[in-house]
Amino acid sequence: MDIARLAGVNPSTVSRALSGSQSVTEETRNRIAAIAKANGYVANHNARMLRSRQAHQILVIVPNIAAFSHPDVILGVEEALEEHGIGVIIGSTKGNEERENALARQLITGAADGLILLNGRVPEEFQGLPQYAKRIVAVSRPVDFPGVPFIGIDNESAALEATQYLISLGRSRILHLSGPRESSIFAARAKGYHAAMAEAGLEAHAEVMHLPFFTITSGRQALRDILTRRHLPDAVLCASDELAFGAIQSCREVGIKVPEQIAFVGFDNHPVSEAFSPPLTTVSVPRRDLGYVGAQTLLRSISDDLSETQAQILPYELIVRASCGRNRW
Repeated sequence: MDIARLAGVNPSTVSRALSGSQSVTEETRNRIAAIAKANGYVANHNARMLRSRQAHQILVIVPNIAAFSHPDVILGVEEALEEHGIGVIIGSTKGNEERENALARQLITGAADGLILLNGRVPEEFQGLPQYAKRIVAVSRPVDFPGVPFIGIDNESAALEATQYLISLGRSRILHLSGPRESSIFAARAKGYHAAMAEAGLEAHAEVMHLPFFTITSGRQALRDILTRRHLPDAVLCASDELAFGAIQSCREVGIKVPEQIAFVGFDNHPVSEAFSPPLTTVSVPRRDLGYVGAQTLLRSISDDLSETQAQILPYELIVRASCGRNRW
């Protein structure tokens, strides 16, 4: 190889240097890169992939690229993979199963080395193919597929703690606005809410409204319906901050004071939650850490050729702000 001759090194050193290997000193990498550039050399990544049988790419499947929570998770994934010179491909399913399977085939064909799922399910394409479990990790939402590890928070405990906090403020008619019933995340949060209400002897007042969407619009409409009742809740635990934003807006429309008449707690610690009026009490989810740990777990599983099936539960934090008010007792 001319570059090796001009640089006075072995061809293998050139290959490692151009791939960014840390086994070559920075000075040598820079010298080889300058020589390669001066001679018009372009690295053939496809040929390198064929030789190494690796794509050096990880695919991240998300249900909706526009959801505010996904960019932080993806940033964490990127940070972990950058340390190993591995790229990230983002695939949005848009709720389409065919699209989901088309994305999944990138792992089967070798266009991606591993798969990080944020959508809560393993694509049908992998049914009957258990050997791929060691190349798949589920982040935020667990999946029903043997051998696929999960990295997330304890949603049940988080909802239980948030409900207990509302009860500690003297609230008793606590409503839970939840997301889709079939979602494992929202099911876990509803379970934690029920547990806290039962523990306090308030099960008779417990009510969960499962909504098809967990958006501002859904929260606004749900509270409009609730505000037509004769007896109103004195607190609402929302399964997302966006539900809380919409619900609080509906309270304002009819002059219901927050938190004096109805206290609110959300989930996710949305970037707007602190600046909202009133600032929203919420459960903070370590989204960036979830992505980072998920990517690290996947890399270990791929390199060791052994699936890490142990779930990793990261800590959440209940952030108390003005939407709950002070203890009334």
